[in-house]
Amino acid sequence: MKKMHEEYAPRSWEQGMDRRTFLKIAGVTGGLLTMPGIPLKDLLAADPRIELEDPSYKSLYGVKDYYLQDPKWVEQTLPRLQWPKAGERVPEISVLTVSENPFWLDFMRKVAEDGKQIGLKYSLQQVSNARWLDLINKHLHGDIELHPSIIRPERIDASEWLTSRAHGLDRRNYGEWVNKEFDEVIRLQSAEIDPKKRLQHIWKGQKIIAEDYYIAQFGWGPFIVEAYNKNLWEGIVQSKGFGIASSNLFWTFLNIKPKTSRKRLIVGSTQLIETTNIFAAGHRFRSIGRMIYDRLAYLDKDLNVVPWAAESWEVLDNRTWDVKLRGGMKFHDGKSVTVDDLKFTLDFMLKYERGIFYTANQFLESVEISDRGNRKVRFRFKKPYAEFETYFLQLNVILPKHLFEGIMEKQKVGDNPRLLEIAHPIGSGPFKFGPYKKDVEMILIANKDHFAAPKIDELLYVVVPSVDGMLGRLETQEIDVAEETYLRPSQVKPLQKIKHLAIMRTPDIMWFHGVPRASWLPWRDIEFRRAWHHSIDREFLIKVCWEGEGRIPTSNTFFVAGNPWHNPNLPPTPHYDLKLARQILKDAGYSWDKEGQLVYPPPTDKKFIERISRVCKEGYTWGGLKMLPRS
Repeated sequence: MKKMHEEYAPRSWEQGMDRRTFLKIAGVTGGLLTMPGIPLKDLLAADPRIELEDPSYKSLYGVKDYYLQDPKWVEQTLPRLQWPKAGERVPEISVLTVSENPFWLDFMRKVAEDGKQIGLKYSLQQVSNARWLDLINKHLHGDIELHPSIIRPERIDASEWLTSRAHGLDRRNYGEWVNKEFDEVIRLQSAEIDPKKRLQHIWKGQKIIAEDYYIAQFGWGPFIVEAYNKNLWEGIVQSKGFGIASSNLFWTFLNIKPKTSRKRLIVGSTQLIETTNIFAAGHRFRSIGRMIYDRLAYLDKDLNVVPWAAESWEVLDNRTWDVKLRGGMKFHDGKSVTVDDLKFTLDFMLKYERGIFYTANQFLESVEISDRGNRKVRFRFKKPYAEFETYFLQLNVILPKHLFEGIMEKQKVGDNPRLLEIAHPIGSGPFKFGPYKKDVEMILIANKDHFAAPKIDELLYVVVPSVDGMLGRLETQEIDVAEETYLRPSQVKPLQKIKHLAIMRTPDIMWFHGVPRASWLPWRDIEFRRAWHHSIDREFLIKVCWEGEGRIPTSNTFFVAGNPWHNPNLPPTPHYDLKLARQILKDAGYSWDKEGQLVYPPPTDKKFIERISRVCKEGYTWGGLKMLPRS
């Protein structure tokens, strides 16, 4: 295999290091990033004791303030790279759970209780969502990183999970798993523009993850169960994976019709937007903002790519596309949307933006108007780019040139558009920004001139902080629907007695999983990973924590059955069997001390030594952290 890692690094640096800092040291290639010009001795200056099997991965581990440059990471990592002594116990398994999601802790308590049966001791710690994000971002989360899926249209693309969560040079590879055969598959899929051929690479990547016992899918779901006022409204659209009330896939908000004279739809939401600046947006204004600013393409209710502001597109070669802008579009201030606006937007992104749009636009080489009369703009990428339809077009919006041209200089924000003050965003989308009371309510006004004009006049978001409060307001008809509030059977049962409410169930593509730290002991041992997988009671998560609203995963993949990227031919998820887990450990050379705690195989166990050094399944190649020399 050629040494592609000297050339390729991750496609996505959405979380973590400040991008301006990164760009000072990073060159950009099509499809993936590089970090040229940094001497390896400087990259590993923090702690020379830690080395990698493949030095080409050092470009990640030497990043300022992270990994080897972070004393806390080094302090946590060093003990787990030391060869165990005779009679040494397997250490406590440390796991963070998020207090805002109580089922995390409920489920992990069951896993920890079962772990005692195979000699494992867990340390569970609850933290806030903000603290959890900070710790996982710095890789200071301990042994297992728990993660639920958060779905957005641009996150349907396979690279959003395969690359950002498993590629050896990506910061969001929380288990620090470095399987070189997998990374080669990632390189191939990122450059393959033929959808059928790309799918084969993606299926192969899923197979490698499953065979190597890397991620552990705990549950697919929970199911999307929602309620709305059927007496007042009709035309609800169920979008796979998003449900009936989602600003991310807003088909209901476009198609819903009033049965009465009231044309204002009232939507309960646990929180409102955190900013009106699309560049500084978090999850909320990423979705709502792209009802104000049109995306270039969109997904239909079945997750198929459909034209939006881009009327059509054609591929000229594997690096070049011509996009035809939809005709007749207008911005909310009445100005026409032109190819000059589209070209300006991407030029602006390339020059300034290092936030949410950067993950797609980093690969763009040039933008030019190729045929003004036919409203065509040509996009050329640095290298073959597979994610044009499913990521680039889904992520990007159109900005009004007449409002953004010169705005950086006028507002004196340097080169950081996240600092811009945009009090009243103006786009070309199906909704216009209306009156807004921070943390209380927000009104979006229907753009009746839009090519997909809403059938309502207004969309009113009101903040309802708790699920109980949301259910109460549905019952009293203070709200018509609750946005992204998924109900459990215990919550649905009383609602079924309320005559004006309809309960809707929508197929989901969500999941909740755990990622073990493959670079550390004991997870470096594939037999330990295999045994651990058999200690997980997935039925408890589905039947107890989720009250039956979910599915037991059939395989360990990011893409659940129903997702367009799902590989149906993967090895089955290891079944829950504590006796089998103990037997696997015993056969692998592990033992138990007088207190029942699991003990590593003896230092003379050659098979154990070989597994720890290899990390991956036999036939695959490890490129990550080395064990320290024996003392």
